[in-house]
Amino acid sequence: MNLTKWSDLKHKVGPEERAQIKAEAMAELERVGFAALRKARHQTQVELAANLGLPQASISDIENRSDLLLSTLAKYLRAMGGELQIRAVFPEATFDLEPPAGVSAVVRAKRRTVRR
Repeated sequence: MNLTKWSDLKHKVGPEERAQIKAEAMAELERVGFAALRKARHQTQVELAANLGLPQASISDIENRSDLLLSTLAKYLRAMGGELQIRAVFPEATFDLEPPAGVSAVVRAKRRTVRR
């Protein structure tokens, strides 16, 4: 297997273009992520971590995951004073859903990919 070093790759893009790519990626994460929800509730990661009894780094991990346990999401939302509600919406009806007790369900957060 032929591996390429990061130091060899990072020089193929100029510093200005690399900064632009990073800025676009960060803006996209901010727009669609849980951090935007937390900021809309006027809470910092440190405050939310204290409410959950977790280190601040754990909040950062939660906000940057693409797969998240529903139980983790529910705790995150409760710490901000909210609650998790799940609905299945069809043209003819809407169903309120709850995972069975004791079952860890996974929600996949949709994240759009920034392309250049």
